[in-house]
Amino acid sequence: MVEIIVENTGSSLLNIDELKSALQQLKKGKHLITIKDIRKRSIQQNRYYWGVCVPMVRKGLYDAGYDEVKTNEDAHEVLKHVLLKKSIVSKQTGDMIDLSASTQKLSIPEFDAYVESVCKWAAEYLLVIIPSPYQQLVEFEEWVENTNA
Repeated sequence: MVEIIVENTGSSLLNIDELKSALQQLKKGKHLITIKDIRKRSIQQNRYYWGVCVPMVRKGLYDAGYDEVKTNEDAHEVLKHVLLKKSIVSKQTGDMIDLSASTQKLSIPEFDAYVESVCKWAAEYLLVIIPSPYQQLVEFEEWVENTNA
């Protein structure tokens, strides 16, 4: 079996010529073709993250005693450090440096997974239940009113 990975950019397939060439070379039989969505996160995803997730995490962190977390940007930096941390290692010394990856570079599926991990982390460590974007947000609207009061 031959595996062919096709990258979807939204409007077209990124490597269509490579795909055509690979398909022409295949022998009869079953083959696996994977389509990978590499489009960047959507406006709706971004609105949900910055409008619901980040403010609720900010309040949860502040309530948990993290007084330095005063803005949504502060909460965003905490989330990136906790959930998008990657380590680089010096080949010479073996020393490691932790970096926070950027959410701007995440594809739609990657950003979905990140937001899901934000919700799980908030529930587990902050006892904050973040409503899904598909739920009625009456409770969230009341929460916003009480937070801004």
